[in-house]
Amino acid sequence: MTIITLVLVIVLSAIGVSCGPSGPPQYVTYTDDANGFSIDYPEGWHVEHPKEPAELKVAIWSKKWGTGMAGIMVAKESVPGLSLEAYSKLRIQYLSDAEDYVPISTEELTITGMQAIKHTYTCTVGQTSYARVQVYLMQNETGWFLGFDCPQKSFDSYQSIRDTVLNSFRLL
Repeated sequence: MTIITLVLVIVLSAIGVSCGPSGPPQYVTYTDDANGFSIDYPEGWHVEHPKEPAELKVAIWSKKWGTGMAGIMVAKESVPGLSLEAYSKLRIQYLSDAEDYVPISTEELTITGMQAIKHTYTCTVGQTSYARVQVYLMQNETGWFLGFDCPQKSFDSYQSIRDTVLNSFRLL
């Protein structure tokens, strides 16, 4: 090994160059008493309260500005007379109207004791291909959907965070 290579290795090690997270994230809980839910998210992510669409109650982003961010969304809407299956089909139909929508999977699961349906798909925003997960839940004619999206190339690296966040959702 040449002296220059050795010095470069030492310098890069000293400044902590890394290709991924340095360890598992710490989580904090976002609680929305007015809408009756809470959800955990990685410490250091940025919470926003969008005004539109009205159904969207919170958006939490991996960084404050820029492209290629990961995001968590929680939406709530009144859907009288719909079952969980009908609600999920309605939401998936809405997604499938997009030109670049590509479904990956749909499966049933349970989140904090509630039956849910998880739908995974890809789409393109600008020049970036995104992988997205939406989880649909129902309670008393209220439909909830939890979303997690990130650039498709980093989808697998977010699996642990995605699973922790989605499984932390609780109705108050």
